[in-house]
Amino acid sequence: MTASTNPNDDYVVSRSTDSDAYQIWRFDIGHPQLLRPLPLGPDAKFDRTHHIAPIGRYILEWGPMTLRDYTPVFPYRLFEFDPTAPNPLMPNPLIAPALQHGLWTKAKFWSYRADFGNPHGAKESYDSGDDLMLLPLGGFVLNVIPTMGRGTYQVWNFDPNPALLNPVDPATFAPLDPQSNDPLPSPFTPQGSFDTIDYDHELIPLGNYVLDRVPDTGEYWLWSFDPQAIVPLALPALQKGRWADIDRGHQLVPMGDCVLDWVSADRSYRLWHFDPKSPNPLTGPVRQGKLPEGLDANSMLTMVQMPRSIDQAQAKIPGTMDFMRDKIKHVVYLMLENRSFDHVCGWLYGKGETGVNFIGADTPFDGASTSMFNIDPSGGADHKTPIEVHLSLYQDGKLDVTYDLDFLPNDPFHDKSDVMRQFFHGQKEGYAERAKPGMGGFVWNNGVHEVMMTYSPAQLPILNGLAKNYAISDAWFSSMPSATDPNRAFAFTGSALKELNNFQNGSTYFNWPSNPHRQSIWKVLWSNGFCDWKLYHSVEWMHFVHTYHLYLQGTIPSVDAEIRQNPTTFLDTVDQFKTDAAAGTLPAFSFLEPIWIAMAGTTSYHPGADPLVGEVALNEIYDAIRNSPRWKDTLFVITFDEHGGIYDHAPPPYAENPWPNDVNDEFRYDLMGVRVPTILVSPWINEKTVFRSTTPVAYDSTSILATLLHWAGIPKARWCMGERVNHAPTFEGVLQLIEPRADSPALTPPYDKSHPRPGAPPAKPGRVTDWDRTMVPRMVTALTRGKLGHEEINRIAEGLLRQARDHRDLYERLGRLAEKVA
Repeated sequence: MTASTNPNDDYVVSRSTDSDAYQIWRFDIGHPQLLRPLPLGPDAKFDRTHHIAPIGRYILEWGPMTLRDYTPVFPYRLFEFDPTAPNPLMPNPLIAPALQHGLWTKAKFWSYRADFGNPHGAKESYDSGDDLMLLPLGGFVLNVIPTMGRGTYQVWNFDPNPALLNPVDPATFAPLDPQSNDPLPSPFTPQGSFDTIDYDHELIPLGNYVLDRVPDTGEYWLWSFDPQAIVPLALPALQKGRWADIDRGHQLVPMGDCVLDWVSADRSYRLWHFDPKSPNPLTGPVRQGKLPEGLDANSMLTMVQMPRSIDQAQAKIPGTMDFMRDKIKHVVYLMLENRSFDHVCGWLYGKGETGVNFIGADTPFDGASTSMFNIDPSGGADHKTPIEVHLSLYQDGKLDVTYDLDFLPNDPFHDKSDVMRQFFHGQKEGYAERAKPGMGGFVWNNGVHEVMMTYSPAQLPILNGLAKNYAISDAWFSSMPSATDPNRAFAFTGSALKELNNFQNGSTYFNWPSNPHRQSIWKVLWSNGFCDWKLYHSVEWMHFVHTYHLYLQGTIPSVDAEIRQNPTTFLDTVDQFKTDAAAGTLPAFSFLEPIWIAMAGTTSYHPGADPLVGEVALNEIYDAIRNSPRWKDTLFVITFDEHGGIYDHAPPPYAENPWPNDVNDEFRYDLMGVRVPTILVSPWINEKTVFRSTTPVAYDSTSILATLLHWAGIPKARWCMGERVNHAPTFEGVLQLIEPRADSPALTPPYDKSHPRPGAPPAKPGRVTDWDRTMVPRMVTALTRGKLGHEEINRIAEGLLRQARDHRDLYERLGRLAEKVA
């Protein structure tokens, strides 16, 4: 859809190697003058020997090496850029003090790796260098020390440790972690060496990429930057070649998603579009001409992209990103578990139903039908004859106190290999040939017919009621054909982090934050000064807040330090979310985790548990939001991470591989997963809205990331979350009303045998399910904290499951075990 691209937010700093004077220019690709000078104060000066590098919404400055108390050090400073100030590179410290400043010792970057022969590190040949090269790449900084015959590197964590509002005294701000005054507080990867990059190479950072050239020869390479790779600029190069018309006389300067190529001798320039997939990554030129007088062979240019301001003219037009940014001040994001679109929302609209407001394609609602089927190859009476298993409504779609809404006999298979079987039954080389998935293998793979059963809107009235009263997409897919963790990784980081299946258990889970990983949405927001967010959880998973532990911990040192001291700054409970909503004090961005598993029931809708409990919990969250004083400026986003092995008829599309070198077991992460419901709730949305992408790219969970980043005003060149996010369509077009609706319909949760209507006799405890049988060994593992071996854990778990009379009794026994081992 549309995104704000206000050209008034891009600037170029020109400095000189022979003077401390500098100039600020407004950069506007659509203006007759590409660069227009801004007025500066008469005393505007900046030390010519110092380097500057824009990173996030800040500028990192460092000076040449000097001696301080006989120790070689580099002075550094992190500050915010204000192009309207008289001296933007040296703001008045009383008005705009530096966020962080101090001295880096040379040993910080010229460290020595210990080995068996030199346990304290050996003196290395690169120690003779004294030029500190720092390349900003998203929320990280790549330190390169090029010497003859070697290109030493290390990736550093960038943490601006921004000042947060002090809740005790709202008139003051204070650093989150007063003990940290270093924007590069810790190395993110060990030190290493590139295979081909050394002293005569020039490295140009371009978001998730680094353009590497040798000016004397015109040779170039394009590298993918991956902070979790063993070598962050890993072989093979994505592109390589030799420019015949770009040599040492040409300076190359990154300009957002373009590269400025200019010749200081005559000030001629070409502005190229950067395309990492093109054989020559510099395509175009987009425009060419001469740069202003005053720029010469001594000039150095640096682009600074400011946070995107709201275009006030566009803010009056519903459906635009500026309209969303103007009207929506709070986004609440709830991700539920393991249900497909046909399964829970497929009967929302019947054939021929009128009054539906379609956004995007206006084709009929793509819902469920009893004509849809899978083949059970051995489903006949003789267990040899194939039969058709058609899509059906559970209990004819009715509610009753004589049965529960939970009908699946087990937790259907949904690992990567299983989902590919569900996609390509009868298409042996389907994925290899990039064929359209036939969606015929759900019954064959799971061995049960219940994966073809569905719920009616009457049975799930909260999910379907929100969809009908606000907006749902019937063309939204999970991000990859696999299970929870890789799909949630896509939802929070833009990729599966190179994983194919879950990593939420055992030593892999416990040790996950100890290894480097790609940045999450929260780190991108943090690096760009957007600190008003919180993760609300319902229960801890194996003693950790699942989302924080897997996708955030270890990437923002000051946040980790704050959580150790005061976790409620960024982590809190869903009950507290309801309290915050009622008080009108929700942060700008809230993420909610459901109950994964508990005695009271699972609120995540995960198969194996009664979805009624999830319906009640979802309704409580909706009520908290709609009754909040901030209802009119809140957008509630509800989605599912993946389908949980349950049938859906819509073939998923092929997609962008998020990182160019991502491949695992011949899978290139270039195929979306099964279709899932995504519902948007806001008083700015028409009832009965069905939305689809208006671009050739389909919606998946990375669309939430792209929409959030545009909404936060972060320039796209600073996202650095991979190509899937870069290409993801956004959904601001759903906000179509000129004035917010006056109504916020109340909804009534369903009932069943285990959860009767209020006032009815109490229900008997629910049965022990296959979901319980799957989870109990994991819970015993967590409760015993690694004290027991695998066989003993299984023995205890089997005993608990064998002795438990029902669901409640099982969890009472688990509670007693927890007290015993505490």
